[in-house]
Amino acid sequence: MKRLVSGVAFALGLLVAASVAAAPAKLSPASKQSGFREGLSVKYHYVGPPPLKIQSLSEAKSMLGKAKPGSPLRGLDYRDVGPEAPTLTHKEGLNVAADIRGYIKFDAPGIYVIEVWSNDGVEAQISGETVGYFGGRQACSGNVLTEVEVPKAGWYPLKIAYFQKYGNKCLMMKWGKKGEKLKWVPNSAFGY
Repeated sequence: MKRLVSGVAFALGLLVAASVAAAPAKLSPASKQSGFREGLSVKYHYVGPPPLKIQSLSEAKSMLGKAKPGSPLRGLDYRDVGPEAPTLTHKEGLNVAADIRGYIKFDAPGIYVIEVWSNDGVEAQISGETVGYFGGRQACSGNVLTEVEVPKAGWYPLKIAYFQKYGNKCLMMKWGKKGEKLKWVPNSAFGY
């Protein structure tokens, strides 16, 4: 029994050490580095009024093939608002799925920490690396802190799938260099 406990403790120690030592995902800059307009492009799919509803992020993503272009987003500064308010730039407040595309600009190389906030589900990727994920419904809150390595200053591809089911809604992003306090990403850091 003592050997089993020692073996389990050793294995857990290796697992913890491996997770701490894991390097942040290295981002790849966009091939295009100029000529962007401020904001993000977006396409929407509206399911319809209640009782129709989007149940999950996977369901929302399956609907995005039918999405239609919407008014561009100003960035990712959509604070928590009530159920009567529109979802992002869509006129409806409930049952909206969004396919958001564009770029995010980092002013300096380094290791950054990213935190995506959402109400409801979201999958955010920079250079194909997932930096935010929540598959269901939630109140406006941060999802997960993700470290990424930015090899050089410049623009990086950004892709977000998002859905709003019922109630309040938000979509925001924080960032900061590793070891520094996270701040809201300014709208000027987004382009399309």
